[in-house]
Amino acid sequence: MPPGSQGLDVGCGMGLYALWLASVVGPRGRVVAIDPSSERIAESGATLENTPESKWITLREGSGVTLDEPDQHFDWVWCSDVLHHIDEAVRAVAEFKRVTRPGGTIYIKESQVLPALLLPGHLDLERQLQRADVEFQKREAGVRSFQERRQRTYETLLEAGLSDIRVETRIVQRQAPLDEVAKRYIQKAIFDRTWGPRIREWLSDAEWEERCAICEAESPHAILRRRDYYCLYPVTLFSARV
Repeated sequence: MPPGSQGLDVGCGMGLYALWLASVVGPRGRVVAIDPSSERIAESGATLENTPESKWITLREGSGVTLDEPDQHFDWVWCSDVLHHIDEAVRAVAEFKRVTRPGGTIYIKESQVLPALLLPGHLDLERQLQRADVEFQKREAGVRSFQERRQRTYETLLEAGLSDIRVETRIVQRQAPLDEVAKRYIQKAIFDRTWGPRIREWLSDAEWEERCAICEAESPHAILRRRDYYCLYPVTLFSARV
């Protein structure tokens, strides 16, 4: 995102990416951040409060499938870990294309197009946990799990009429001793939520018992306590020139 450019953050959530994007484009630029949830917009407002970047960020409720912005209005569109939640993904990307100026760029960032490695040395268990999570996701996502949707992002961009597409994947690595932010994220977001009680029905008693021994924070065998712990977390960026 060039300094001074204007862009759209689709599905801004808590506003962290909007803040980062605004710091990149600088005070001569502009970031419009939208989210369909009024609660999320309120959270973004709290995130941006008293930051200098808030002066060139506009927050508002909005849907990625039906954008209010005029044609060819932005230099770029950013959508992070959101597109796979949109049932009409092709329609959404077509809207991204419509509001982007010729020569501009659409950025779709998706985490875990490739599965992460979070339980090193426990390959079979991690596979079973990932499989169970896929089954859980199908309740919301339908026939295709969210991971399958993520892996079809390139296809979605093509179907929306884009052709100049690049795919880049980077691996985020963390190792012991973990800082508190990384430890909290892995424990709360992955172990407690994603691999928590919601996937219990797809695991055998033995698999659940092993999961509790390794993933529960209070367990004496908790993997995050190990001195040799590390994890690998893939992040993929799909970018398309308009």
